[in-house]
Amino acid sequence: MGSRIMHYCITSKINARLKLDEAPFLLGGLAPDLNKYMNQQKSISHFAKYDANGVIYTDYNAFFDKYLINRQSPFHIGYYFHLISDEVWLRDIYFKKIKYLPTEEKKEAQQKYYRDFWRLNGKLIDHYSIALKQFLVEPVDIDEVDYSYLPELIHDLSRDFERMNEAKEEQLELLDFDEVIQVLEKSIQTCLEDSRI
Repeated sequence: MGSRIMHYCITSKINARLKLDEAPFLLGGLAPDLNKYMNQQKSISHFAKYDANGVIYTDYNAFFDKYLINRQSPFHIGYYFHLISDEVWLRDIYFKKIKYLPTEEKKEAQQKYYRDFWRLNGKLIDHYSIALKQFLVEPVDIDEVDYSYLPELIHDLSRDFERMNEAKEEQLELLDFDEVIQVLEKSIQTCLEDSRI
């Protein structure tokens, strides 16, 4: 549920500890969002399911069972960590601030939410002192996304960095910077504590 830059920050900080092959790990950490370029439903690439009460959740364990039990490539680990981070964001931010609002309020809140993503890009790049890496796209064995769309995603990530200063001084409308940092740190910690990796 977070932005490209949020996911890039999360995987960058995780990899400072894990020391995996950086480029495929960071790309894996962005890859679930390829659905946007493929005109595909998000539920497929994000392993979205509904519980008995009809509440959406990210079934990252299904991804683990399919791709990480027998081999653990950096790309697939990055993808897995994206799914975990989305679940943390869903529970700690989206459900609390947007999910249960009345329809009209929800639409307005979502617009503020996405404007805040734009404002947060530069703030987060500065906060985490991250830099854009050079990426070489290589074939990846995964059914839920088409890796050939990765260059488009990389282009948009590059634009996020190029334009990081355009809105970073603007006030956030819906999100709180300290709360966002807390949730990103929780995501990082949750991923690092996964004993299966």
